[in-house]
Amino acid sequence: MVIKCRVDSSADGMLEPLDREELERVLASLLASPSFARSRRMGSLLRFLVEHGPQCSNIPLTEHAIGIAVFRRDPAVYCTGDDPVVRVQVGRLRRKLATHYATVGQQETVRLSIPAGCYRLAYQRLRPKGISPRHPVLHVQPFTCITHDGDDFTRGLCEELSCRLFESFEQTQAGASQVLMKVPRNSVKVPDQVRARRGSYCLEGSVRVEPTRVRASLRLIDVAQGRIRWSGQFDRNQPCGIAAQEDLAESICRSLTGYFARGGSDAS
Repeated sequence: MVIKCRVDSSADGMLEPLDREELERVLASLLASPSFARSRRMGSLLRFLVEHGPQCSNIPLTEHAIGIAVFRRDPAVYCTGDDPVVRVQVGRLRRKLATHYATVGQQETVRLSIPAGCYRLAYQRLRPKGISPRHPVLHVQPFTCITHDGDDFTRGLCEELSCRLFESFEQTQAGASQVLMKVPRNSVKVPDQVRARRGSYCLEGSVRVEPTRVRASLRLIDVAQGRIRWSGQFDRNQPCGIAAQEDLAESICRSLTGYFARGGSDAS
């Protein structure tokens, strides 16, 4: 059995089938929760509605049918106008589901609900299986040396920073601070198909080298909007060498990862 579920807009509107095994896990989790563990009547009603979900949409799910199947009403005398048990209990179930997902079930990605005006369950997947959250993409461009000497130092700084950023983002596994990195080698041009993509950033910079002083100026560009989102200048009063590259890269990495960890808020 395959059930089509409604999907929240945060999941890009893609439908994801809900198979029988997953449906049983969702139901078992609900029945074991504090909201349902002590209510056999609620559990029986929930199981019946799950078993008569969207895959049975061609079969009418009526108040009368639920009253007979779940609440053991006598078909010969049962009148829904005189006995509101189904309406009352479905209303209670609707509220219990909403309360469950607002409290102990906040982290559950597949949620059941009963839309107003009907008795058939709806299924919502907040993040479908196989669909990863969309993380920012960072394109690290080769830095430019704007003094007579220092090309080798500039290339080394770019390499050192790229390594540190990769290690930092790879170790961050949760939230919007995780970033996918792309490091072009021979071109400073960002591919055209990336320019319209939201969440794409280009890190570019220039380096000035003097015998006992180095300054690196960097900018983070929002590619789609063409706006500077973050910038910084980093100075070191020490001879050019690997130690200076490591020191600069550490400071730049710490500042840039802090920007993404804050959710990409604008920096002055």
